Amino acid sequence: MKRIAFALAALVVTSVMAFADDAAPPPVAVTISDWGAQMFAIGSQDSSGYFAGLGTSWGGSPRIVGLNIQANYAYGGFSITPSADTGSFGLTDQNKAWVTPLPGLTVESGITLETDTWRGTADWGSDDWVRFGGWQQNSFTFFRLGEGGYMTDINYNKDGIGAWVGVSGDGQGNAVKGSSGQGAVTDLGSALQAGAAYTIPSTATIKVQYVGYSVPGTTLQGTSRQAVSGQKAIADGNPFGQVQAAVNVSPLVPGLNEEVGVDIPSAASDAGYVFQVSDMTDFKVEQVTLHLLALITDYNGNNNGNGSGFGLLGGVGADYDLGEKVTLQGDLRYGNALGEVSGTNNGNALTGVMVGIKKGFDHGDIGVGFEYSSSTFAGGNSANASDPTKSHWLIPVELHEYF
Repeated sequence: MKRIAFALAALVVTSVMAFADDAAPPPVAVTISDWGAQMFAIGSQDSSGYFAGLGTSWGGSPRIVGLNIQANYAYGGFSITPSADTGSFGLTDQNKAWVTPLPGLTVESGITLETDTWRGTADWGSDDWVRFGGWQQNSFTFFRLGEGGYMTDINYNKDGIGAWVGVSGDGQGNAVKGSSGQGAVTDLGSALQAGAAYTIPSTATIKVQYVGYSVPGTTLQGTSRQAVSGQKAIADGNPFGQVQAAVNVSPLVPGLNEEVGVDIPSAASDAGYVFQVSDMTDFKVEQVTLHLLALITDYNGNNNGNGSGFGLLGGVGADYDLGEKVTLQGDLRYGNALGEVSGTNNGNALTGVMVGIKKGFDHGDIGVGFEYSSSTFAGGNSANASDPTKSHWLIPVELHEYF
């Protein structure tokens, strides 16, 4: 009898423990990280003398503190990025919350979602030093989901299948009414970002999406779809959308990262361009990584009569690993007049050259380089070198920290 009672007690205890394990909530991971970027530069002014300035690669205030506070568990989380770019705290980059009710399925909402799962971006050479005028290199072949502004989306990514639908709501352009994320959408198509992707195992990822005119922050290299002064789409009240398609063939060759994209506006007569084709390629061979960028835009002259012809932007570069976390970098860029100014008539062709050397550490790096531009550099740390008809040089000193 005692044996039976003991066995029953053991069974009850085991059952309770098993139920407790099943009922226990999944663990929550909380992290605080930081990424900062400061770019100090000394260079030639438009006329005589020299200038000195502190900024970032992309031309803004130095990123002294770029925190990311994030919490996530199996069914959701949040991410917020306080910064002190201008000497006082504010928000930058990714600020969102999300819920994952089923494996692979995520619903997220916030300001600047920055979901990079399907983004096609380039990041090498002068992109991490002082960028040449006319170049921004962010979403080079394919927009990320939630590039900027308020958005709510639902996306799926599992077993090589991707799909997403996002709706913007912060009052950009002519289609979404209201401000500060409070407005109601009155033209759903103009506020929509929707697409799909499929990965062929060991071969390629194919992706396509539609981005409405009012989705904020989505400016492909060399084109503008926001309220640019003089743009015909604003003048006649006919906003346009964009259809993007891209193929990433990186799995085909070891060490290869390559993506080819095409961007076609829904109304070329309003957009001012007919199509855009882009390619970004990185190829690593032992200590050397080779880089290539190429972009062709067919401008049709409908941007208030400006910019008829092909806009060209291109670049080649290389990184050489010297060992001990020391890297030598080189970068050569070219842009014709149309490519440099997104198809308007007042552009100047640009040739840019950059060489630099940097030393990496466990939580950052430091480097010094030399850059020459036949036109201009990005603003901020090169504000006194802004005349595109004159050539300029500068010596950048870069500091990055990340924790």
